[in-house]
Amino acid sequence: MKRYITFKDYEEVLRIGKFWLDKCSDDYYDDGTLFHHLPLKDILGDPLDPKNFYMDDKYKKEFHKSMKTLEKYVKQVEAADKKAIVINYEIMDIRQILPPWIVYPHYPAQNVYLTQYYSIFDDFVSRMTKMELSVYKKLYPTPAYIESIFQYKEVE
Repeated sequence: MKRYITFKDYEEVLRIGKFWLDKCSDDYYDDGTLFHHLPLKDILGDPLDPKNFYMDDKYKKEFHKSMKTLEKYVKQVEAADKKAIVINYEIMDIRQILPPWIVYPHYPAQNVYLTQYYSIFDDFVSRMTKMELSVYKKLYPTPAYIESIFQYKEVE
């Protein structure tokens, strides 16, 4: 029997992730790679430092609140993933494991790649059937800035 783990506030996390992802820009480095970021005061400064974000105080407060919700979701997924490894009949609901570009919307690709969540996501996607993967790819297409580190693999 399969039991599905569902995540509290999934729809809110999806809304928040997409909202901040839409606020980001993609610029090109001299070598042609994409640089994904929120509006920055100093383009050479840390793209993850809220003090470097070029946004008014209202947006900064909203950003901090949003990041707390996203962090809570990430912790839930990480905890469920550890439990799912131990209890093999327990799997996560495919629709509710959001890709890292949604839960880390302002992270450049190289930072998303280094998260524990990215590893969970990559493993999760690799276990999908061809039909599940097809549906998932349509729900969450890979943004251009992420393609350098992640592309959906075709399933045999």
